[in-house]
Amino acid sequence: MRPFDRVLLFIYTFILTVLFLAALPIVAGWLHVDQIQPQLLHAIQQPGVIFLLLGIFIIAGIRLLWANVKPTREQAVVYESKMGNVHIALTAIESLAEKVVSQSSGVREVKARVFNRPQGIGIRIKAAVTPDISIPEVSDTLQEQVKERVLAVTGITVQQVEFLVHSISAGKPRVE
Repeated sequence: MRPFDRVLLFIYTFILTVLFLAALPIVAGWLHVDQIQPQLLHAIQQPGVIFLLLGIFIIAGIRLLWANVKPTREQAVVYESKMGNVHIALTAIESLAEKVVSQSSGVREVKARVFNRPQGIGIRIKAAVTPDISIPEVSDTLQEQVKERVLAVTGITVQQVEFLVHSISAGKPRVE
């Protein structure tokens, strides 16, 4: 959960707790509604403020619900040892794949995403290429290189490497 969501959750929970504590004497019968009726009538006469507060509270509740429901990125288990499990963050595998692909001439603007597969992982690579390369040849070579390099470094089997060329453009000329 992000820091903003944590602060929002704290404020949301604090306000709910205060409201429930204020309602406790009424529900328990220690305080009658007749005794607090003038304050309630005064608060009800300000509907704009009440609607504003209710709107903010509902929006905060929806935001917190979304923050807890949205899927989180998992880590990949490499192996189990006597000392415990070894995990590698998916972002580390993504950066490894990006490094392998970006070292190839004619390939630029590389972005990789890792996703889970039944017997390993899959990697989706999105890149821009220059028009002087053969996309089928380069993609086949890069798919194999990424698969081998990820296996060698992490021990994780790569089941699938998808290669998406999102742009074919001339590379920037180098100044030597």
